[in-house]
Amino acid sequence: MTSKEMEERSGVPRANIRYYEAEGLLHPERLKNGYRSYSEEDLRTLEKIKLLRRLGVSVEEVRALIQGGETLDAVLDRRLAALGSERASLGRVQAVCGAVRDAGVSFAELDAGRYLQDLDAPALPEENGTWWADARSPGLPAADALPTVYSIPRRLLARLFDYLLLTMALLVVMCLAGYNPARANALAMNLGTTVLLGLLEPLCLRLFAATPGKALLGMRLTAPDGKKLSYGAGLNRYLRMLWHGLGCYIPILSLVQLYRSATRCSNQEPQPWDEGVAYTAAPFRIRYALAFAAVGAAVLLGSESVNCACQLPPNRGDLTVAEFAENFNRQADYVGVNLGGCLDETGSWREAPPEPNVFRVDIGEELPGAEQFRYTVKNDRLTAVTLSGEAENTKEWYSLPTERMAVALMAFAWAREDASFWTGPRQDQLAALDRADWEEGFSLRQGDLAITLETEVKSFAPSGSTGIAVPINETDNRFAFTFTMEVEP
Repeated sequence: MTSKEMEERSGVPRANIRYYEAEGLLHPERLKNGYRSYSEEDLRTLEKIKLLRRLGVSVEEVRALIQGGETLDAVLDRRLAALGSERASLGRVQAVCGAVRDAGVSFAELDAGRYLQDLDAPALPEENGTWWADARSPGLPAADALPTVYSIPRRLLARLFDYLLLTMALLVVMCLAGYNPARANALAMNLGTTVLLGLLEPLCLRLFAATPGKALLGMRLTAPDGKKLSYGAGLNRYLRMLWHGLGCYIPILSLVQLYRSATRCSNQEPQPWDEGVAYTAAPFRIRYALAFAAVGAAVLLGSESVNCACQLPPNRGDLTVAEFAENFNRQADYVGVNLGGCLDETGSWREAPPEPNVFRVDIGEELPGAEQFRYTVKNDRLTAVTLSGEAENTKEWYSLPTERMAVALMAFAWAREDASFWTGPRQDQLAALDRADWEEGFSLRQGDLAITLETEVKSFAPSGSTGIAVPINETDNRFAFTFTMEVEP
């Protein structure tokens, strides 16, 4: 029979049944699919365990009875002796409690010493009352089930925090290694985080009995004896959680497994991956929520700070032409813009050799001259960068070199000391450049830096929303632009 059938027929909750298995009192058959199969003999053994535990016989004594190391008479004799002692003690407590009540004294007038002597008396005369007659029969001891956490919010937040923490750590490592996280494949990132979490979570449980998320919310995971889980046990738990709790992120199945997990928590049933694990949670305190929020904010702020810092060019402040060229090449590589070449140390454009078996298709041609920057230098310092191009009386379609201008802005404007450290204002600059009207141009300011785009358009019309300029009159037209970044005195 299944665990559910065993529970229904015996009246013993599944959490208790698994606890007795962990203690070696039950030994169900394991099927090939990993599920348990209980026999009628297992049911009879469980009923005996239930009876003896409700009578107050210890688990160790029950185990000794099953293994033949104890006789039932000897065990029950000890239990009867213990019950007699407990009854005498309770009778003494009842008598002293009644005496204090009958005295009718206040707390200030209470003579504690007198009544403490009565409590510590070697014996108490037997009373004729039947104070114990209506007492309920005892249930199974609470300790017969491994503790677990049923709070859906605490469990979910702890796991999400661990996942977020590791994801942020990966993003920081990528930034420090010079790789733009925005270019990372989302599937590869999720897979990498899942694998790394599978390696690090068991290690945290082995060393600290908690992961960062669980520790912040006052939760611990240990073996039944209170010792820390072995690395293998922690890894096995993680893999089972990955399947039974998250469905290995398989679409639809993951939602089904999440629903089942939430239902088990609502019904106060243990999760399959918590089998053989003592999962405890301290009573919720407001400090847990505050600590969780504070650490979460610190993690996000720290990772965003690293991300912002890594978006800045390597050379800052007043630049030389060579430093601008280095900034330009690095920024183009960081954001993944392939301009078909790079700037050399003199700031001149050098075309890259064509890649074999790669064909590049451009809808609009680049304006003649738009590949080479012009520089204004004063006292060996770069004060202005200009990019321009023009075409007239042509039948070609043209577009503004917005990518080249954006990379130049990232290399020069972002290198200024007054450039914003945070991403938001810098992204606003790029967005303004992207929205630029090639018929009217635009103007931006950043401190003493003026950024302008001037255009001259004659007999060209826009092609839909592509940003491509299409000649209307092929024999009398003109399209020119000048993009300038200049440090004003």
